[in-house]
Amino acid sequence: MNRRQFSQTLTLGAIAAAPALGAPALSPRKEWARENLKGMGNVIMPSFSPDFKKLDEDAIRLDVKQSIKHGFTACVISPVGADAARRRRMMEIVSDEARGKLETGIIAGGSAESAIQSLAEAARMGCSHALLTYPATANPNSEDEVYAHFRKIIDSARMAILLYGSPVESLKRFHPSGIPLNVYDRLADDSKVVGMKLTHPMSTATAFEICERLSDRLIMAPVNLELLPVLAKNYKNVQWSGQWIVEAVQSPEKPYAVELMDLAIKRQIEGAMKVYWQMQPLIQAIYNLQAPLLLHGSHPWAHMKYHQWCTGGNGGLLPLKPGPYLPQLDAPARKLIRDTYTNAGITPAAGPEEEFMVGRSAYQRGVRPAALSETPLYSRDAVGRA
Repeated sequence: MNRRQFSQTLTLGAIAAAPALGAPALSPRKEWARENLKGMGNVIMPSFSPDFKKLDEDAIRLDVKQSIKHGFTACVISPVGADAARRRRMMEIVSDEARGKLETGIIAGGSAESAIQSLAEAARMGCSHALLTYPATANPNSEDEVYAHFRKIIDSARMAILLYGSPVESLKRFHPSGIPLNVYDRLADDSKVVGMKLTHPMSTATAFEICERLSDRLIMAPVNLELLPVLAKNYKNVQWSGQWIVEAVQSPEKPYAVELMDLAIKRQIEGAMKVYWQMQPLIQAIYNLQAPLLLHGSHPWAHMKYHQWCTGGNGGLLPLKPGPYLPQLDAPARKLIRDTYTNAGITPAAGPEEEFMVGRSAYQRGVRPAALSETPLYSRDAVGRA
């Protein structure tokens, strides 16, 4: 490095890039992020034994390996349906399998105490970064109170932190979007705060204001790829999109999202738009499915597992119950997913539906749906009969 040397050794890895001449010096973690959080990052969900009491560790490792085949640069551990012990074990498995190949992150939310505990556990497992969320049930009296919540957590952290650009109803008194933008503006100067995820249903106007205020200090990570070409053309540090079901818009053989981001980073907008139009049916389909649910704090978990299975991942069911904003994966939904892949030039992975139900790894070991203690969030047809 020709401008300065970093004497601090980070568990995150060595920093290689120096700031441009005349630019403010970056913290080691911000430099790490600009070097390593490029491209696409997906979600690793748990896979379970047929009775849903244990993790299927081989299946989780398969999903990490498949993420590498996709060309992703990072993954986030989302232990939906797992208790505390299995959550910790899942962090161990993913961190071990991803080491040296994928940057591994977690989502830290809830109370400050809960988030601090999650960050400490993740740091011990070797995770590199965390997405920090604000409690949906909180009802703060001031922006200073919101800032103090984040400040307490960040001060405890030993890893890079990303802020979550997702609305919280009680925060609309501070900004119409429900995103505490004034607070994030204060936090953006912190040496540990490296980026911001722009959630899927975010409006263009909100993304514009965020980039205007924060993109000089933070990596911008838009999930809605409709926004990517214009944001990348007009703002620096739009270089990553992570912590979502990227498999919904590409396959290892046709890594559309990876290619789109690479071209956008290089400001090769004409080439980026050619890739965009190839994958546009996939972008629209996942937006139609997921964006309305995110506004209610939910995700289409079963559909997300099905997307991963269709592109070579493990699949399998999660121990979750249907709800108003937690849809079942029925036959029409599965057909729509497969047809959309086909329309975008991707051939869904071959295999019987029962392989998805038990998971690819378990199916190869001889497990069949009859061994499942239940079939949560899965319907064989359109009327909800399992």
